[in-house]
Amino acid sequence: MIAHTPNTLIYINGNSSPYSTLINSGDYIDIDGSNFVNGNLYVTTSENVFAYQSTSGSDEPANQNLFFVPPLNCSTPNTVDNIPQIQSIGSITYSGGLNIVTETGASVLINNIPISSSPVAITGNPNFVRYSVNTLSGNIAVKSTRQVYVSYYGTNGAATYGGYYSGFDTKPEIVMDKIAVSSSTCIPNVILKINTLSSYDAFQWYVNDVKIPGETTNSYRPTTPGYYQVKGSITNCPSTVPLFSDKIPVSYCPTNIDNDLVNNNIDIDNDNDGITNCTESYGNQDINLSNLNSGTISIGTYSNNFTGSQLNATTTSTTPFTGNSDGSFISDVPAGKSNYVSYLMTFATPISLGMEYITTANAADLLNANAEYIINSDVDKTITVLNPTDQLLIDTNYDGIYESGITEFSSFEIHFRLKSATSLAAGTGDFKFLSHLTSTIRFTHKNLSDDSPSKSSLKFFAFCVPKDSDQDGIPDQLDLDSDNDGIPDTIEAQGATVIAYTAIDVNKDGLSDAFDSGLTPIDTDGDVTIGGVPDYLDLDSDNDGIYDIYESGSSAIDVNNDGYIDGAKNTFGNNGLSSSVETAIDSGIINYSLRDTDTDGRPNYIELDSDNDLCLDVIEAGFTDNNNDGILGNNPVTVNTAGLVTNRTNGYTAPNNNYLVAAPIVITNQPQNQAQCELQTTSFSVQTNAVNAYQWQVSIDGMIWNDISNNTTYSGATTNKITINSITTSMNGYNYRVLLTKIGNTCGLLSNSATLTVYSLPVIATPIELKQCDDDLDGFSNFNITEKNSFISANYSNETFTYFTTFNGANTNDASVKINNPISYRSNNTTIWTRIENANGCYNVSQLDLVVSSTQIPSTFSRSFETCDDYIDAIQNDTDGITTFDFSSATTDIIALLPTSGSVYAIKYYETETDALSEINEKSNTANFRNTASPFYQEIWVRVENTLDNACYGLGPHVKLTVNTKPAINTNEDHSGDKLVCTNLPDYFVQLNAGLLEGSPTSNYTYIWLKDDQIINGSTAYTLDVNAIGMYTVIVTNTSGCSRTRKINVTASDIALIEMIDIVDLNDSNTITITVSGTGNYEYSLDENTGPFQTSNIFENVAAGIHDVFINDQNGCGLVQKTVAVIGVPKFFTPNGDGYNDYWNLKGVNNTLNSKSVIYIFDRYGKLLKELNPNSSGWNGTFNGKPLPSDDYWYTIKLEDNREVKGHFSLKR
Repeated sequence: MIAHTPNTLIYINGNSSPYSTLINSGDYIDIDGSNFVNGNLYVTTSENVFAYQSTSGSDEPANQNLFFVPPLNCSTPNTVDNIPQIQSIGSITYSGGLNIVTETGASVLINNIPISSSPVAITGNPNFVRYSVNTLSGNIAVKSTRQVYVSYYGTNGAATYGGYYSGFDTKPEIVMDKIAVSSSTCIPNVILKINTLSSYDAFQWYVNDVKIPGETTNSYRPTTPGYYQVKGSITNCPSTVPLFSDKIPVSYCPTNIDNDLVNNNIDIDNDNDGITNCTESYGNQDINLSNLNSGTISIGTYSNNFTGSQLNATTTSTTPFTGNSDGSFISDVPAGKSNYVSYLMTFATPISLGMEYITTANAADLLNANAEYIINSDVDKTITVLNPTDQLLIDTNYDGIYESGITEFSSFEIHFRLKSATSLAAGTGDFKFLSHLTSTIRFTHKNLSDDSPSKSSLKFFAFCVPKDSDQDGIPDQLDLDSDNDGIPDTIEAQGATVIAYTAIDVNKDGLSDAFDSGLTPIDTDGDVTIGGVPDYLDLDSDNDGIYDIYESGSSAIDVNNDGYIDGAKNTFGNNGLSSSVETAIDSGIINYSLRDTDTDGRPNYIELDSDNDLCLDVIEAGFTDNNNDGILGNNPVTVNTAGLVTNRTNGYTAPNNNYLVAAPIVITNQPQNQAQCELQTTSFSVQTNAVNAYQWQVSIDGMIWNDISNNTTYSGATTNKITINSITTSMNGYNYRVLLTKIGNTCGLLSNSATLTVYSLPVIATPIELKQCDDDLDGFSNFNITEKNSFISANYSNETFTYFTTFNGANTNDASVKINNPISYRSNNTTIWTRIENANGCYNVSQLDLVVSSTQIPSTFSRSFETCDDYIDAIQNDTDGITTFDFSSATTDIIALLPTSGSVYAIKYYETETDALSEINEKSNTANFRNTASPFYQEIWVRVENTLDNACYGLGPHVKLTVNTKPAINTNEDHSGDKLVCTNLPDYFVQLNAGLLEGSPTSNYTYIWLKDDQIINGSTAYTLDVNAIGMYTVIVTNTSGCSRTRKINVTASDIALIEMIDIVDLNDSNTITITVSGTGNYEYSLDENTGPFQTSNIFENVAAGIHDVFINDQNGCGLVQKTVAVIGVPKFFTPNGDGYNDYWNLKGVNNTLNSKSVIYIFDRYGKLLKELNPNSSGWNGTFNGKPLPSDDYWYTIKLEDNREVKGHFSLKR
């Protein structure tokens, strides 16, 4: 017993004399088991004390259990329900007993079964008895008709536990029960009850601190939202005073305008039209909190003011609440569990508000587990928290216990904490608090720590700020017809293909799953001049000048002709859709079918040709469309916010009904372009469905059209086919079309235009004479009759020439008399006919006279030219037998043979006789000719003719070209023949050669050797011995005087010079690093002069000991060797006489390396055991001849290079 008040008297078992007096506060007295009577101890005190009981599992005191003992109190509950798995702690079973203390005469039940054990009287207090029950297991519930005190103790060997499960009075606890299990605990679906485990039996209910008259039972069904509590008392228990329960916020159930599965707070489509609330509004808007006292949310036609106020604890930080222009804020509460900060915003008109986590913040300003938060809306409204990933703990029944796993909860007051013990990183919060149309929102931040201040950051925002496009008092997001044209928004948002609403909403966001993530409202007429007016807000969705209300087909009235359905606001119900077009008020179902005159699935209100007769609605309605695009007025189209065209001269009056009368004109075959030669006849035609009249028209520029009348040129001008006779070239490019008319079609229909193309005949010269040479005097020669094409027609390059032996054959294109080889046509003197046809198929015929002429040049004339093969590139190399010749001097020689008259001669050269006879493929560049057609040897044919009359003066192979080859040698372009000499071996020579590849004797060639482009005097042999570096060149020349050059690069190498060898030893991983100099290419080996070699100069993981390093020049200039020592100390040895590791000694020592080193060996106590010479066999593990035990031994080594090493090693036996 521990005293709380000085001079506290302690009495036991009803004795009138004090058992002990506790003089000071904190004094205590132990009362052990010897004072118990029949297992009971009854204690009374003069003052309040703290009472504890201690038990143990056995006589051993190692494990003691200490627990608090409650006092007798008539307000103690009479039920303990339940004690789970009373016999176990975890998986360990304990044996023990249950003690029950209750009033004498009370009935006791255990698990609803009367207790079987007998009561034991309490010495000193006959009003109470004790029951003891052993060997209980499982879940245990104890009930008594009077106050009850239940304790349990258990033991398992020395282990023990125990404690009281009851005896502690509590204030009344309110429990919220649902009336309908499937609904939430909110008004009108909630009943408030008192926890049946309490002993209270008299009650008075309160709301908002005001007594509710006549409500004195243990339950109450609230009808208005507010803070409810109950005052409870216990009859015949004078020691207790009436206690108030905690206040419990009780809310209305959240409103649900569209009666779907989601309340208005979080419903993203409150009118179920498939268009999300934020699409049908001004969207989410930031709340500027830079001025915490007041502010305004203003966008479009919406404006709402708010005032702000703070309510803080007595102790505050310097800046309890800081707001920003984007709606984010920081709350700062100083250390102390009673400290808090609260900020309230009050709006002039109700507004939908939200609170979410910030995206950026300082690390000290994050949501943390050392705080409790409260958010409030208007009492008669609610806030819904969405907590999809369980980041928050939420107290849903306001008992101070914050629950996990609450993903959604609604109330006008929500208590929450951060679930994680780690602060929530900015940008990672996915929870939201949303309230639909509240006038106030309050945020309260309480500190849960007495030691540290608490700061947090969150953000307020206004969500889906309302817009009322048709000014009917119903915001668009709740208005089924936002533009009051009688066509529901859900239809106008989708157009021709409409998806119907279904009640399926798997993710419970209030948007029907039929609409996926929400409709993107279409804008059929693309009203881009003001950023677009979607059809559901557009009074003329297709800009044809006819209001949608007319084109819809409804019976709605628009007397004032403004495009809106007439009527007072009350005629539009609560859903914004006129009752005149609904099956019943607020049914949301239209009582008509959208008009689709041509039944093409596209309603008239979004179709420019509703009757599909190819006459646009704007025209048939009687309005102006100057550019004939189906849109009222001219481009560019300008519209107002209602989607009505403003740059117009008429429109938006009652339309003519012709736009609903189908009288289509269908052209099945349009007039086609026609092309014909001049003076011929042609026609244009059209194929249509039944029409009333045809009128053909002609235009010379495609812009001005004139009706055609029948005359000598035209016939059939008012039929479906017009014929044009004897066309002339002046009619070339004329355009023709036909106008079709039909009753019921306001527009008529113009066919496509077709163009007449008139082709001219070729312009020719006739007759033409062609003379050809005859070199064998037989009177025949081969003619290239195409060479006179340019004389026949100036446009010959764009025309086709064919040749015939008769005039009629040329005129009729008779293949039987056609000349098939015109470039080599053998003939004597005769006449042939040429048919000239242009690209358009028009032709003319010219006469061509053929004349054979004999030669006068001697056949014995000949000129020969020789030169060496040349090198142009890798493909045109100097072994291909092709080179460049200059035989232009032959022209001078030939001219000297010709007559000296004033005639002008043309001397031409050809590669073949055929080319020379046909005068094709002339070789004009005689000063730079390459014999690509005939490598190594080629004859050139010469043709000499008079340019005035084509008389022949000579034809024959009078020019001979010969290509001489160059020596075939390896030029060493791949440097495979390069050589290398050693600078350290002055007597080392290498032999170079000229690299002949063919098998001919070396004496058939001459040689000139050069070093670094300087001739080496006297070096003219096939080979050359050298021992100096340089670039050597040999020029090889054959008997034809043709030369080729070979280049050989002689470079130097050298034996390695060791600059330094760096050794890192006495490590677990020893290394040797070799540094050399020299011009060679070096490789390295350890301990093997023949390798293997490595290119790296570093050897790693080298074992301790004496090693030889070898450096070899890979170019063959020599091998260098050096012996090195790598010092190491063995970590253990085993002196057991088996021949392995019997001695311990320093490694890396021989007679020349480290031989003067000294080794001292000590035991673990510092006793010198051995001074060791490293050149000896080592230490055998004895001292004074006696073996020493297995242990660690220590050494000090003084090396020859003045290093000193210390360490230890193991002796193992």
